Amino acid sequence: MQRDSTGMLPLPQDAKPLRLQYTQSEDVVSHNGRHVATPGTKEPDFKRMKELDKELVYLQDPLKLAEHTIGLLRDGDDGKALDLIRMASKRAQCTVSWNHVIDYEMSKGRIQKAERVYNEMKKRAQPPDAQTYTILLRGFSWHPHPEQTLPRALKIYHSMYAHNCPVQPNAIHTNAALKVCALAKDMDALWGVAAKLPARGSGAADNLTFTIILNAIRAVTWQAYTDLPDEEVEEKCLRRQRAVMQGRRLWEEIIPRWRAGNLWIDEPLVCAMGRLLLLGTTERDHDDILSLAEQVMGIPRQGRRLPEVEQPTDTGERPPASSASVDLEESGMSRNAQVDETPVEGDESTGSPPEEEDAAFSPPQSLPIPTLTPALANVFRDRPTSKVPSVSTARPGCNTLSLLLDACIRLHAVRPAQAYWGLLTDPSGPYDIEPDSENYHMYLRLLRYQRASKMTVQLLREMHSGELKDKKILQPKTFRIAMSCCVRDKMNRHSLGYGQRILEIMYKAIEPPDVKTCGLYLELLCTVARTDFRASIAALRALEVPGMRLLKNWVNYEMRDVGDAQVDAVFHLAKRVAGACDVLRDVAGDQLDPADKKWLAELQLRWGAWVRRRKTIGAHLRERRKTIFRGAGPVPARRVKV
Repeated sequence: MQRDSTGMLPLPQDAKPLRLQYTQSEDVVSHNGRHVATPGTKEPDFKRMKELDKELVYLQDPLKLAEHTIGLLRDGDDGKALDLIRMASKRAQCTVSWNHVIDYEMSKGRIQKAERVYNEMKKRAQPPDAQTYTILLRGFSWHPHPEQTLPRALKIYHSMYAHNCPVQPNAIHTNAALKVCALAKDMDALWGVAAKLPARGSGAADNLTFTIILNAIRAVTWQAYTDLPDEEVEEKCLRRQRAVMQGRRLWEEIIPRWRAGNLWIDEPLVCAMGRLLLLGTTERDHDDILSLAEQVMGIPRQGRRLPEVEQPTDTGERPPASSASVDLEESGMSRNAQVDETPVEGDESTGSPPEEEDAAFSPPQSLPIPTLTPALANVFRDRPTSKVPSVSTARPGCNTLSLLLDACIRLHAVRPAQAYWGLLTDPSGPYDIEPDSENYHMYLRLLRYQRASKMTVQLLREMHSGELKDKKILQPKTFRIAMSCCVRDKMNRHSLGYGQRILEIMYKAIEPPDVKTCGLYLELLCTVARTDFRASIAALRALEVPGMRLLKNWVNYEMRDVGDAQVDAVFHLAKRVAGACDVLRDVAGDQLDPADKKWLAELQLRWGAWVRRRKTIGAHLRERRKTIFRGAGPVPARRVKV
């Protein structure tokens, strides 16, 4: 074959010119190992790579590189940070910098990109550490749809048990994986992760592990409970009983570990168990909440104790265990068991069917009715002894106070609830809990059940004075509960006066006044009118000035910013005020003073005319909005006289 003028052999006629192709997921590297092209571009960016080379001269220390990476990510330049780490990976180990990039992508919700960075990290001989897996598993739980990220989280978590994995899972990794399963409401996956926990060691279950499991049981049960139709009452009760039974069996495993000093119990774990007991349908479940607080927190019981369930004495045999058991020993949490993710047709060595093999991990919907054995019934009756140091008991807080009050309300135990409130909130007591808004709301519900309208007003004054005034604990919800207490205490001749005091506090605390609270006050007013119509007329004057006028001004001058539902609520209240005038005239009859009769007629006409006028203006404003949205341009505002 003859050579051409340049000395090169000629190419065949069917030969095609070679072209370098660059993709988004690959880097072009020269013969000396340097990065010479930017991903996604057709031409190498030598200038950019030269600038990065100059920066790496001053970033030889991995700590300095990690700090510089954080600064780039904080400025939003994640592309430069990733290119810088790629070049640095050829010279030294920079796992921490890779972790920062993965964490940044997870925080932005870019799950797939974070996984690509994780895979690229391993390809560049940068072994992931324990923090890498923690960032990945934690990031999966941040996704708004955890059921979509659950398969990826389980894949990464189970891969940590491989023989070639440089990191073995610890309790932090397990808790992160359990959190994803709990948010996805997949109990089968949750028990599969929990089955791999060892009995002791760094990977054993801790307080957060049991807290996640108990909260997951409660969340899944409550969702299944609400999804069932109202007609299936028996099935709803069975689901709640199974959930409580699962919690009791878990607590039966927790207490021995705590007594042995292998587990630390904190308030979130205690309250998770207590909230699960609130799902129970029996009085014993709610009474055990008080025993639970005494058992692990040392809070003395303030109410009577139900009798313990005695052991059977006829045969002495132990009752058969229910398949609803989630005992850790039966489910494999107390041994370092390996769970096969592939389905098994049957075990030839034991001959047991797959249903019995996986009974501990079956969803609660397919389980039979659990049997409450004496051991499970009395699992919370183990009182603290002198052998347990005081530092090992959990410290109660606002969550505990709310839990105890809720349990007492369900038990109809008013005096024990007030005793708990005084014991836990006493500044000179051993606990000195500062109640939050939810604690006050729960205590107001207790006073409403007791029909203690006077104590309700005293509590509102306490909440509106001193340091509590600056914390803005008073909300519209607060006054609704307080006013409903006065409505419930309607047989008290002073209830209407207490309602007026609640209105006075509301006018000072929130703006504008709450419409539903005014409606409850109007209902109380009409009820008391049958026995004392003169007091009801005076109460109506207190509602009309300044309450109704404040609402009127709110609608008149801020109607553009107020929702249609809120405006309709004010209109409905104005109609009820007009209707209350008729009720007062009918009840009073001939005993009504002429001045009061004239005032009631004027009040009825004034509010009726205002409602009709505002509805007309509201229809005009809605038509103006439609005109603007159609693209006709802004319409000049026209002030309407009201």
